Amino acid sequence: MKVLLVGDDYIGSDLIESAFASWREKGCELVSYDWLLGSVEKLQNVNRILEEKGPEAIMPPADLFTLIEDADILIIQFLPLGRSLIDSAKKLKVVGILRAGYENVDVDYLSSKGIMFFNNPGRNADAVSDYAIGMMLAEARNIARGHMSLKQGEWRREYVNSSYIPDLPGRVVGIVGFGQIGQLVAKKLSGFEMRILAYDPYVSNGVADTLNVQLTDLATLLEESDFVTLHARLTEDNRHMIGADELALMKPTAFLINTARSGLIDEKALYEALRERKIGGAALDVFDQEPTGKDYPLVTLDNCTVTPHIAGTTNDALVKAPYKLARELEKLFYGDEPRSWVNKGKVQLIKLNS
Repeated sequence: MKVLLVGDDYIGSDLIESAFASWREKGCELVSYDWLLGSVEKLQNVNRILEEKGPEAIMPPADLFTLIEDADILIIQFLPLGRSLIDSAKKLKVVGILRAGYENVDVDYLSSKGIMFFNNPGRNADAVSDYAIGMMLAEARNIARGHMSLKQGEWRREYVNSSYIPDLPGRVVGIVGFGQIGQLVAKKLSGFEMRILAYDPYVSNGVADTLNVQLTDLATLLEESDFVTLHARLTEDNRHMIGADELALMKPTAFLINTARSGLIDEKALYEALRERKIGGAALDVFDQEPTGKDYPLVTLDNCTVTPHIAGTTNDALVKAPYKLARELEKLFYGDEPRSWVNKGKVQLIKLNS
C-alpha cells in the first residue's frame, strides 16, 4: 500500500514521514515529496489564492501527477488538490490534510470518486486560542502601541482608549464560533472571571453549559460583549457576517478580535467603524490582502493592533500536526472511524488492508 506524503514550506515531508513511520510495520510504502515555493510568505500568498478561487487556481508540479497514479493514501497540507490531480490517482482511497481548513481540496469531487477525506481540526487550537487572548490584552491595554512608542523614543501614556481601558474581571466576552478553538478560549478566559457568551448554530447547550458559557444569537452577543473574538470557519454562508449593521450593534467601547479568517469581516465597514470611533478597537491577525504593507487602511489606524497572520504558527503546533493525523487515520486499519471524516455520509468507510 503506497502512502504519498507531500510536505511544503510549513511542514516538510521529513517530519510527516517521521509521524507515519510506524505505518511501515503495516506493510505501507512511504513516498515523500516536497512542494516547495521558497518561503512561507509565498506559500501564504498561494493559499490566499486557493481560498478565493479554489483548488484549480494553482496547478501542482507535473511530477506529482505521476507519483499519485498508484498511491492508495495521500497526505497533504497546502497542496492544491483539484480534479486534474484527483483524476490521475487511479487507486486512491484516502486523503488526509494536516490542517483544519481545506479550501485547497475539491472535496465534492473526492466524494464523487468514493475517496474518503479527513481533515485535522484542533492541530493549532492551543496556539490560536492563546494568541486570541493575547490580542485581546494587547489591544485593550495598548501593549503593542506602548512597545512601539518606546522603540521610537517616546514615553507615551495617552491612547485612543485611555478613557475606557478595562480590567477583564466582570467584563463580557463573546465568542463567535464555538468549536475546539472557541471552547479553549472559554476555558482559558474562565480564570479571568469574565461572563462568556457564544454564538454557534451547530453547538449544543450541553457543551456550552459544561464550560459555563451562555449560547445566544449573534445580535445579542454583539450588543452585550466588551470583547468579540471570531473563531468560525469561513463559508459562503457566513462571509462578511460582521458588516456595518453588526458593527453598529457593538458598544462604542468594545473590541473586535479576529484570528480566524479575514472574510468573516467586511474590512471596509470595519475600517470606517474604527476611523469614526464607533467601536473601541480591533486586533487583527488576518487580512483580505496579505502581505498588507504599511499603507493598508487598517494598518494605519491607531486603534487597531495588527500582526502578520501568525496566530496558529508555533513550533509545537507544526510538529504535533502530522502525528495527530497519523493516529487518527491509523484507525482505518482496524475498521474504526476517525473522528475528522469530512465527507462522511457521502462515501463508504473503507478498512485499509495491512
